[in-house]
Amino acid sequence: MKKYLLLLLAACQGMAAMAQSPAYKLKINMKNGTKLSVITDEVEAIKFAKLGKVQAKLSQRYVTSTSLGVNIDIEANASKVKAVCVPASQTIEDPKAYIEANATVEAYDSYKKAFDFLTPETDYVVYALAYDDNGIASEVSSLKLTTGKTADDPFVVNAKNVTTTTLDYVVTPKDDNVQYVVQTTGMDMYNTWCNEGENNGDVFQHFVTFWKAMGNMYGETWQQQIKYDAKKGTYDSEVDYNTQKTLLWDADQVIITFGVTKDGELVTPIQTTKVRTLAPVPSDNKIKLTLKTNAWRDVVITADVSNSDKYIVNVQSAAGADAHIQSGDLVKWLLNSGTDYSNYGKSGSQDWEFSPNKGGQKYYAIGIGIDDNGAPTTEPTIIDFVLPEGGF
Repeated sequence: MKKYLLLLLAACQGMAAMAQSPAYKLKINMKNGTKLSVITDEVEAIKFAKLGKVQAKLSQRYVTSTSLGVNIDIEANASKVKAVCVPASQTIEDPKAYIEANATVEAYDSYKKAFDFLTPETDYVVYALAYDDNGIASEVSSLKLTTGKTADDPFVVNAKNVTTTTLDYVVTPKDDNVQYVVQTTGMDMYNTWCNEGENNGDVFQHFVTFWKAMGNMYGETWQQQIKYDAKKGTYDSEVDYNTQKTLLWDADQVIITFGVTKDGELVTPIQTTKVRTLAPVPSDNKIKLTLKTNAWRDVVITADVSNSDKYIVNVQSAAGADAHIQSGDLVKWLLNSGTDYSNYGKSGSQDWEFSPNKGGQKYYAIGIGIDDNGAPTTEPTIIDFVLPEGGF
């Protein structure tokens, strides 16, 4: 009770006063004779908290044929919330136990969840469970929603030219007057964008954060930055020479599309379209690596290969590569790093030259078969060496 009275009194003083100098001191005399005081400079944040049982409040944010945007709101005296979305046809005998075992949302503040990639014109139920400061769960909140018709979606989004690491897309808005933004990213990155910083599930805030950063750099407001990304009418990434490259092979990608005004107001649902890149065709190319020259800033690796399929040779420090070798994602780390390795592939046995400069450190030479788009077609071949010391 003392905590909540303190926060309430502090709120009444106003945040503007707290920012002034000198600092103010808040004093509270309790009925039991206890006296409390706090310096306003020590107060980081103020929240109003309602006493009693905690509960999650669910409301619809938007609907598309494959997404349900849901506001999951909790009050300040709730410590966290869990939520899950299931088809309404699915019988849930014990919703509380089901949420705790299968939640796809676990947040510590109010959250904007997009339950994506659902079936059009289908009933779903969102269940949510809030927890108090002691970690005790409330009663279950629920909200029944229905995905819309495909014909009612604000955009028609079609992927084309899909390869192992690239794709193009065509976006046609239903309303030619709507200004919109479209961006492709991997599924993992999409989830990161939803939850990074204080986004709390709202991927639109990722774009706002980006526009704010660019605006600060160029002396513009974030709303002014929107025009550099905005589209109107039908947009074809291939025609615009904006093919999405360096995507992860054999993985889900997300095309994110939403309407936004020049003032930064979201005016359509956030429409998500899932596309999967192709799996690379394996090669039986055998790559043998030999350290031909080992000098500071002068390393030559000889690669002997068994056929004419494309491959690359890459040199990396052990300090950077060891963690990825141990975790098993070395190839993903090398080839999905944002560099278009399709331009670096070679065929046939030959020498590869490198200029590493960390003398006295361990390095790896790594050979990997790749396809025409830079996706891996073989397991990596690895040799190690220690680079001699050197200097200019």
